[in-house]
Amino acid sequence: MAASALPPQYPSDLANDRLGFALCLALALHAAIILGVSFSPEARQAAATKLEITLSQYRSDKKPEQADFLAQSNQEGSGTLKEAAMLTTRDKAQFHDNSIREIAPQQQSSHSEARQKTSPVLVTQASSNHQQLQRSSQDESQEHREQQINEMTVAQRKQEISSLEAKLDIQRQAYAKRPRIRRLTSVATQQSEDALYLHHWREKIEAIGNQNYPAAAKQQKIFGELRLVVSLMPDGSVFDVKILASSGHKILDQAAIRIVHLAAPYPPFPAEMQRKVDVLEIIRTWRFHQNRLTSSSE
Repeated sequence: MAASALPPQYPSDLANDRLGFALCLALALHAAIILGVSFSPEARQAAATKLEITLSQYRSDKKPEQADFLAQSNQEGSGTLKEAAMLTTRDKAQFHDNSIREIAPQQQSSHSEARQKTSPVLVTQASSNHQQLQRSSQDESQEHREQQINEMTVAQRKQEISSLEAKLDIQRQAYAKRPRIRRLTSVATQQSEDALYLHHWREKIEAIGNQNYPAAAKQQKIFGELRLVVSLMPDGSVFDVKILASSGHKILDQAAIRIVHLAAPYPPFPAEMQRKVDVLEIIRTWRFHQNRLTSSSE
């Protein structure tokens, strides 16, 4: 059997041609788009200007041509530094610190942070008010205590003054009741009335003493002297007898005291003396020598 002729391959070739045409068209379109559209870089925004702010120390009428800092008033710069420097002050701080610290500007807090800090501020204010009330109460208590102490001190001073006045009154009364004592010695006998009374008293003492001279002293041949004070009342009676300096012999000391009482009573005080004297003290030296008694002011 004779082989039949193959049909022509047109459909396959046509499909290949269409695919190639489509690829070329796509490449052409993309090239046109790429080459036709131009890209320009986005313009960069200028950075925000940084402002340096400070406080001026004085006001200048002339405005600086080029300012280094912003301040509340115009002020021309001065100094020896080549670069602009922040203004400082010579005033002392309210606290002491040994190190220099850089102080950074405080960042502004957000609205939420402000709301969060509101409650502590209120608590701090309430605490501060409570502390003020406590201090006020403590001050009032302190003032009250001081007032009580002052009142107690004043009352104590009044009591002490009253006690002192009472004590002085008692002393005045006791002093008023004390007898007015006159002591007759060699110096006091310069007054005529005292000298006369003392003369009569001495004569009587020596007379009674020689009449009653101690027999034991005669037998034992004891001699000596003693210092004696005799206190007399205005009527001439004996108020007291004391030995100021002993003779060293008990026989002589006892004999002198016995002679004083044997010679009593003595003459009453003269009228002038009675108006001035309540007790008269006579101080004399008694001497027992060679069976004889004598007395003297020394």
